[in-house]
Amino acid sequence: MAFGDRLAELLEEKEISQKDFAAALNIAPTTLNGYIKNKRQPDFELVKRISAALNVSADYLLDCRTDNALRLSPKERELVENIRNLEKNDREVFFSFTDIFFRTN
Repeated sequence: MAFGDRLAELLEEKEISQKDFAAALNIAPTTLNGYIKNKRQPDFELVKRISAALNVSADYLLDCRTDNALRLSPKERELVENIRNLEKNDREVFFSFTDIFFRTN
């Protein structure tokens, strides 16, 4: 699936108008429409801003490595970062606790 197709799908899913999304990105609606119609391509910085605004990975938008949008809330992103910052042993303890938690719930 092309970038514009994924972008259009996400905007529709999230019920965001092209006009509103273009305004949020501080770009012209015609520019956004060019991306959606796959007639133009955004630069890397704009791809990062679009992926952050839609809460998906840039890989998903660019169809590089996944067909599954990784949609994390800001709190989920914080949790992932905190886990990644743990020492290996602490990470193993954390996962042990989560295993126990999910088995009991």
